Amino acid sequence: MAEDAGGETDHDTKEEGAFHGLILAVKDWKVWWLALALTAQVVGLSFNAYFPTLTATLGYNRTITLLLCAPPWAFATIVAFINARHADKTGERFWHVSVPLFVGIIGFVIAEATMNTAGRYIALFLMAQSYAGFIVFFSWCSNSLPRPPSKRAVALALINAFSQLGNVGGSYVWPNEWGTTYRKSYGICIACFGCAIAMCFAFRQHLITLNQYAYTLSDWIMAKK
Repeated sequence: MAEDAGGETDHDTKEEGAFHGLILAVKDWKVWWLALALTAQVVGLSFNAYFPTLTATLGYNRTITLLLCAPPWAFATIVAFINARHADKTGERFWHVSVPLFVGIIGFVIAEATMNTAGRYIALFLMAQSYAGFIVFFSWCSNSLPRPPSKRAVALALINAFSQLGNVGGSYVWPNEWGTTYRKSYGICIACFGCAIAMCFAFRQHLITLNQYAYTLSDWIMAKK
């Protein structure tokens, strides 16, 4: 968490306990914005709980279906590792969150548009790798809410806890009557990922504005000296 805060180790004062951090986190609109963006991602990622069911639409028997579930997640693991390492090396977050989500949208579109076996299986790979963006999003939250430490800790917990409402809503996205195509389900996931990307973009623009203001203020202070 210290690295995510810019590599600086800081500590709460006696007046800045956990309750103080809770108050600051609840009052900060950025916390709720990030919580809603993460919730949208969680709804879009709800396919993971029904992955064997979606794989079964390829038409194979149960044993082969379960075996076919593994490769997409092995691929997602590799993509997530590479994406996270690159995000850490470059210090960039928005594109490392949005690109995997956009690729996931492509997977949803393919799955929605065709019942072709090869096409739908490729779509499962594209859908699974969208977790790479989900993972980086947490580090972005920590980067964006660095101080005080008590606020950062509470904010991360609050964002994560609030986003679990997406799992509640996501459980209603894949009813049996929408199978075997699940076009409506994929449509909902597309909308949620699109919403998450839009919210991340708006948040990025806000951070750019804050950084520009900070640079301007710093230059003004230096000029006064």
